[in-house]
Amino acid sequence: MSQETMAQTVLPCSQCGRQFAHSDLVQIAGNWVCGDCKPAFLSRVMASGTASPIGWQYGGFWIRFGARIIDGLVLGVPFIILFLLFMPALFKTQTDPANPNLGAFAAIGFGLIVTTFGVSACYEIGMLKYRSATLGKMACGLKVVRADGSELGWGVCVGRYAMWNIVTSGLPYINFILMLISSIMAGTDSEKRALHDRVCNTRVIYK
Repeated sequence: MSQETMAQTVLPCSQCGRQFAHSDLVQIAGNWVCGDCKPAFLSRVMASGTASPIGWQYGGFWIRFGARIIDGLVLGVPFIILFLLFMPALFKTQTDPANPNLGAFAAIGFGLIVTTFGVSACYEIGMLKYRSATLGKMACGLKVVRADGSELGWGVCVGRYAMWNIVTSGLPYINFILMLISSIMAGTDSEKRALHDRVCNTRVIYK
């Protein structure tokens, strides 16, 4: 059957019963579903565990690790430059070893930490919201979606950033354990879900 013939074929949506051209329907778990019914039907299918969205290929541990490395370079190089620019000011606060200006030193250090965290948050949250992927994930051909295939909302983007950068890798002493658990999850789970994917109900897939 040619593509033109398929586009002209009229089929009913298995959920609402309305007639649509073949090109306006998507097949999920053996059912033809229209665009209006797709989110709700896909949610039911995913919840029941009977099938995953057709055509999805999940990003595994190593490709996601590579994306993190690229993101680290994207953010790390500007941060290093910023730190080097602030170094003279840091040393200037300690010109008198007998009477160091600890208040100024702490203020500059705190400012660097806040700036670093703020830029990192704006970068990852903004990229996920508007492009469904950071630059690292885009370079690796990945994107982040909800379990039903829908785009990410602000709450999910903020939650996903917080789960990885604050909870999983940011908590002192237990961050190594949480990162190890998250890595094992991403490597062994059938949908390659890390800890933050499970909490936020997201999936990392190939575009």
